[in-house]
Amino acid sequence: MPERPSPAPSVRRTSHALVADDRPIRLPHAEFDGTEVRFLGEPVDPDLFPASAASLWHACDGTRPYRSWPPEERELIAGWHAAGLVVAAPPPRPYPSRALICLSPHPDDAQLALGGLLARFGGRVVDVFSQETWTRRPHYRSRPALASRLLLEEERVACAVLGAELTVLGQVDAADRSAWQEGYFLEPQDVDAARSTEPELFERVTAGLAAEVAGGSLVLVPLAVGGHVDHVLTRQAALELIARKVLEPERVAFYEDMPYSLFANAEAEAGRLLVGPGPSPLAPVLIPGSEAAARVKQEALWPYRLQVLEAVTRRIVRHGRQLGTPGWAERLWVPPESADAFAELAVTAADEPGDAFGEPASTVTDDVADAFGKSASTVADDDAAAAG
Repeated sequence: MPERPSPAPSVRRTSHALVADDRPIRLPHAEFDGTEVRFLGEPVDPDLFPASAASLWHACDGTRPYRSWPPEERELIAGWHAAGLVVAAPPPRPYPSRALICLSPHPDDAQLALGGLLARFGGRVVDVFSQETWTRRPHYRSRPALASRLLLEEERVACAVLGAELTVLGQVDAADRSAWQEGYFLEPQDVDAARSTEPELFERVTAGLAAEVAGGSLVLVPLAVGGHVDHVLTRQAALELIARKVLEPERVAFYEDMPYSLFANAEAEAGRLLVGPGPSPLAPVLIPGSEAAARVKQEALWPYRLQVLEAVTRRIVRHGRQLGTPGWAERLWVPPESADAFAELAVTAADEPGDAFGEPASTVTDDVADAFGKSASTVADDDAAAAG
């Protein structure tokens, strides 16, 4: 099958215009050679990005509100945002971050699944298999060291948009491990092979996570929907820590891996999972989110240009709207021991302050309605791209 060409670097169906208190953050994919600017390996129109604007570009680091620049520079930054060269972080949340730890098999997994929750509460993302080189973009396939660096830079930008901390454990992605060169997706009956095939790696992951989950924070673990071996290893390591009494089940919930949960049965995976010595079925808990949280999640997913299609991120956000009807939500699965803690989290999420994301709720609602009020043909195009 012929290879699908890379998307144009400067095309974006932006979900909102920059507002005064947004903090612009440049994406890491720009290259400068003195006379030309390239983004994702492709030349950028000099009217959009004159070479003389390099210093302004580097100043877009998430620390300055949009309103702090003079009008002519704001115009350039607004053009970059509309073209997808920068993203907008909301102002710092007006309340402390929640004590949450999200175990993310790879960069992007936590944000794809729980970007709304992270936008609302902050917390810390722990990337386990963070050494990756795979990309869908031909420009970077022949540059694996550059791809690996950019994939981590994308993750840092996304966490900055969400106001979340980041810890990187540095394990190698399954796509680059010899044990899984024939394929790294496991059937439900084969999940034990993840541990038995790479026992030393499993112990390293378990030991690394033991240090990260120490304390009293709530811990969010991938459900491993879809059977990706790295998601299974992360989940099984967390279960091992519960069995060793290092991690209390009262602190644990499981999240639905994205985009796999769009195509596979998360409920069935939750039904197969056994937690603790006297296993009881996991129960679903919806964590509601506002339209503002949905917008911030969409913005945080835009930096993942090397692996994730925009159509996929839009479909994930639409899935949240289907889960939360009416409204918007992300779903967790909890054992009986942690049901009260996560029910309380859901109640707190529903009681979102009006200024949680630095702009009036009515403005955010209008923006998101514009972003997602699409025709059936546009939705079909997105879904076709997501499946491709």
